[in-house]
Amino acid sequence: MKATSKIIAATAMMAFAAPAFAGGVNVYDDGESKLKLEGKYFVNFLQETTKTNAGTSAKTVGLSVDRAYFGAKYYFDKNWMARITTDVQLEPGLGKRDNNIFLKYAYLEGKLYGKAVVLRLGQSHTPWIDYEQGLWKHRYVSKVLIDQYKFDSSSDLGIGLKGKVADGLVKYWVTATNGKGYGAGNQKFNAVDYNSRLGIYPVKGLTLDVQYRRGYMGSKTWNAATQANNPGNKHTLQQIMLSYGMKKDFRIGGNWVNNKIVNQTTFTETKDTGFGLWGWANVDKFGAFARYDRLKVKKTGLAVKQTTTHTVVGVGYSPIKNVTLSLAWDQDKDTNAGNVTGATKTVTRTGLYSQFKY
Repeated sequence: MKATSKIIAATAMMAFAAPAFAGGVNVYDDGESKLKLEGKYFVNFLQETTKTNAGTSAKTVGLSVDRAYFGAKYYFDKNWMARITTDVQLEPGLGKRDNNIFLKYAYLEGKLYGKAVVLRLGQSHTPWIDYEQGLWKHRYVSKVLIDQYKFDSSSDLGIGLKGKVADGLVKYWVTATNGKGYGAGNQKFNAVDYNSRLGIYPVKGLTLDVQYRRGYMGSKTWNAATQANNPGNKHTLQQIMLSYGMKKDFRIGGNWVNNKIVNQTTFTETKDTGFGLWGWANVDKFGAFARYDRLKVKKTGLAVKQTTTHTVVGVGYSPIKNVTLSLAWDQDKDTNAGNVTGATKTVTRTGLYSQFKY
């Protein structure tokens, strides 16, 4: 009876659920079957200033709950599990309470051939963003490069295969998805996007990963009036990342990214090429971190190239396990903003960032 009550309570909470992480709380355990609840929250107190050539255009200060995740995983046995995750955001302009709740993950995972072939079915992570966040470890302060510039979504609806072979020397993840990301709900389009990551781990602590993504990100649709496709925009993303470090002590990394968008009607092209450098180190309960991302944006027919940089510097303190407080300076700067020669836009955020999870 006691176990049944726990199942009922946990199932009720799953109806409102959010992200799963390492750790968590087991609320039911019956041999091979178990249910685990997990949560993660980003709470920040920041001053943000926006400046252009004309001067300061915006300035704010205050507290924000940038993310509030809650999730549940149910393990049927050692090979099969299901997960549900919600992403709660407090965003202005949505209505009376300005609350926005997304279904971030809802998928089935099963080992088809041990750890070498693992199936994902439903709304799940895409191959890259969550993986790099795990290495960067400071998502609560700053997104990784391709997430920051919206070259990829962190979650999408589809099917995927992942696994590791050669005693963990090689890992892979390939997906076929709807393409527009988890914010699009169940929308279906007239094309499937393909996304992949291949990683090689030759020695302990060293990672070498490549990404290839190709598709239309939901822009290719059927036009009933013309009885033909709206051709949409074709997106091609390539990325290489090298990193080295120890799990809890430090890690440094670098990314090279090339993202191309071709308008299939006019055949005009937008090409973003750039790099990212990042790193962090911890000593006991204290830590420091930094990252620098730089992109050049080139558009067909425009001689002016826009340059965008994203810089983060901070120090952190973890008073207890799973609670981190950080003081950080975070700046986005556009030169030749909007492809206008000499135009600049700078957004600077300074303050206290925090992450706590269970």
